[in-house]
Amino acid sequence: MAGRIPSEFIQQLLARTDLADLIGRYVPLKKAGTEFKACCPFHNEKTPSFTVSPRKGFYYCFGCGAHGTAITFLMDYNRYSFPDAVGELAKQAGLEVPRTGGEAPRQELDPLYDCTEAACRFYQKELTRSKPAQAYARERGLTDKICEEYRIGFAPPGFENIEASLSKRFSRELLLKVGLLSKKDDRIYDKFRNRLMFPIRDSRGRVLGFGGRVIDPGDKPKYMNSPETPLFHKGSVLYGVHELQQRRGKAQYLVLTEGYMDVVSLAQAGVRNALATLGTATTEDHVRQMGRFCRTFVFCFDGDPAGRAAGWRALENLLPVLREGDEVRFAHLPEGEDPDSHIRAHGTAGWKQFIREAVPLEDYFFTHLEQGLNLDSVSGKSTLVAKTRPLLEKVGAPVFRDLMTRKLCDRTGLREDQLRLESAGSGRTEARRSKPAPSGRPTTIRKMIRLLLEYPGLARLVSSPDDLRTIPEPGFRLFAAIVELAKKNPEITPPGIIESFHGQDAEKHLSNLMRWRPIELSGIQEEAGVQEAFMQGMRRFRNKLVKQQISQLHMRQVEQGALSDAEQKELANLRKERAELARPPGG
Repeated sequence: MAGRIPSEFIQQLLARTDLADLIGRYVPLKKAGTEFKACCPFHNEKTPSFTVSPRKGFYYCFGCGAHGTAITFLMDYNRYSFPDAVGELAKQAGLEVPRTGGEAPRQELDPLYDCTEAACRFYQKELTRSKPAQAYARERGLTDKICEEYRIGFAPPGFENIEASLSKRFSRELLLKVGLLSKKDDRIYDKFRNRLMFPIRDSRGRVLGFGGRVIDPGDKPKYMNSPETPLFHKGSVLYGVHELQQRRGKAQYLVLTEGYMDVVSLAQAGVRNALATLGTATTEDHVRQMGRFCRTFVFCFDGDPAGRAAGWRALENLLPVLREGDEVRFAHLPEGEDPDSHIRAHGTAGWKQFIREAVPLEDYFFTHLEQGLNLDSVSGKSTLVAKTRPLLEKVGAPVFRDLMTRKLCDRTGLREDQLRLESAGSGRTEARRSKPAPSGRPTTIRKMIRLLLEYPGLARLVSSPDDLRTIPEPGFRLFAAIVELAKKNPEITPPGIIESFHGQDAEKHLSNLMRWRPIELSGIQEEAGVQEAFMQGMRRFRNKLVKQQISQLHMRQVEQGALSDAEQKELANLRKERAELARPPGG
């Protein structure tokens, strides 16, 4: 999905989504009055604290603080990106996602998909014609069946094969655009030559790009991927996703390896729960994709220095998107081995035993950081804290972060309050994982924002929101922004308001306020007294604004020595208004 998604469409989409129906597909919900309850899917608990409010279009957990809208639920539970979550909801609602600006719309990408599909078929056909390529495939233990399943093919030697085969249907410009041709100076030639070809597909089976493995040991480089194209972005693509998607049932665990040959070799041996990165470090997008299939991951890397460095980068990148309940382990193969050679030497049983012995994340984490440190010394403990603190502050799962903090305390002898960790995570992770809202009596501005979130129609009672922006206290600018938003969009829903602040600091504050129960609104009942309570709040705001304006005029009088006639008249009117505001309503 490309381009910016209009906020108006997001409001429409959230209004048409039944939140209880959506979450009920993943979590067993039980009716509780006008809401639904369940055990939270984001942390382990025995007593339900996860509440879904279809009328508000909002879910929240009073145990771990998870909260959000239909969009954030799909992002948290299925590890979708924001555009993917919107796309999934649009698909369920039978809507087409509009875009403004950005890259080409979907229909303009269709010719690119047609081109990569045609190339895939060409490579598959060439494998059946090449004796050397077939011999290499047999040498690697690849059967015809596994080659067919993964659509493995062969790019023949030569510089003009792909264009000669596809030029009747696709232009040279298109072949360059999808990375099948390369250009150097004035010369244009086949990107892949004399290589076993592995099509890289998305979950729908569409060919995004290719990976090529040399069959002649003298050729370099050993592995080659498609360049970045409108379809292929290696930092957000995993090899083997489509084949894993075709399996029935949910995998108990996933193994993330370093290359496509690893995935195919494991599948050939009957191990069909492996995915692979494509010559790049593990990214947050990779972790989110894995999270769509299960909650247990094993990161498997080579045992050489490069493999160990890749393992640590994977750990650093997964911390912000780690969910409560995710089980992550790390396994490094003996130096000189890869998954293919290991499973050939030790068989499926030996491979599974190797995976069972993988190191849990927490042990891998501290073992790496403690290398070379003397934890019996003050300097060693101090260095460990300095290295650990910024990593723990990245953790997006608060319970896991707290448990890791305790482990650090055990190792250093410090108390948790002495570590002074900042709020974990960044961006949307922090917004979705902040602690539950405070249980004390809310301030007037928080109460007013909360009422406005619950009943956006109250915005019509605010005549001049711009004046409120001048009050130099927290919350008033946000309140005025919500009023303005609700006035422009009379049909806006509470989750629509929150998503309008997507990616901004305000999103966190609004999500926290949405978790306040009605009783926490100082006795205001949801179906009665709302407008009166709101108007009382507006009177307080007006009183605060009048006092501020009077104070400003007094300061001006001191600075200037006297007020002008107009200013004196303004001061008199403000004093009169302040006296009226001091009287009880209806008095």
